[in-house]
Amino acid sequence: MTDWEKQLNRRATTIDKAELARDNDIAAARLDGHSFRELGKWTRINHESARKICLRINGHTQTRKEREAGSK
Repeated sequence: MTDWEKQLNRRATTIDKAELARDNDIAAARLDGHSFRELGKWTRINHESARKICLRINGHTQTRKEREAGSK
């Protein structure tokens, strides 16, 4: 018989890890210059969700070039 509690807990853990990896990839792609609309389309999330993820992980919503231009 299946131990549903253990199986569902393992699946939830796997999903959490995948979502964390996706969010880190979104933040990195933004730094590399991709738009929030591109990121949303590629990951099948709302572009505003992509913006919030970048803000949470990067501490800002700018691309690397925008950051460098602002510090000059």
